[in-house]
Order: sequence, then C-alpha cells, then structure tokens
Amino acid sequence: MAWIKNLGGFLDFLSLVIVHAPDDFPKEDYLGDDEQLTLERAFLELRDGMQFVAPKVSGGAALNALQAQLNQVLALYRQGDDVKGAHLLQDFEQRLLQEVR
Repeated sequence: MAWIKNLGGFLDFLSLVIVHAPDDFPKEDYLGDDEQLTLERAFLELRDGMQFVAPKVSGGAALNALQAQLNQVLALYRQGDDVKGAHLLQDFEQRLLQEVR
C-alpha cells in the first residue's frame, strides 16, 4: 500500500515519520502485521515518494542533496543515533520546504 500519492502526501507522511521514528509508529488496526509501518518501511516510502518532490525542486543537484540527506538520516537511525537522526530529519524537512517551488 502506497502512503504517498502526491507532494502534499509526502509532506504529511514526513511529519508522521518525524514524530514516530525510529520505533514508535502507530499500529493501524486496518493493516496486517506485515503492513505496519517500521523504520525501514517508512524510509522506503519516503524514497519512493521523492518522485513527487523531483519536479518541484530547482534542479538535479538539489534533488541529489535531499536524497543523500534522507539516506544519512536512515543510517543514523540504524546506528542507534536517534537524536542526530531526528535533528537531521527535521533539517531535511526545512531544506525540502525551501527547495520546493
């Protein structure tokens, strides 16, 4: 099930990830256990959702920088550095909002 269907959905989903990452995602009763959000599933969804960000940013370099930052956030969470991961994810959101035209 795709959670993100447009840029607005991407921003909404990003807010959900900011609040709940890395391991406090809400359990949705309408989803099976194998469909519940996890850190890995959330970041896969964000990476897939970047398709809606791409046409709205100023160029390829900006898009690459955003994608790299998102990958760095996931790496920090995987390493157990939740505080740095959360701060960098918030920085990602600010940068994204500045880039989107």
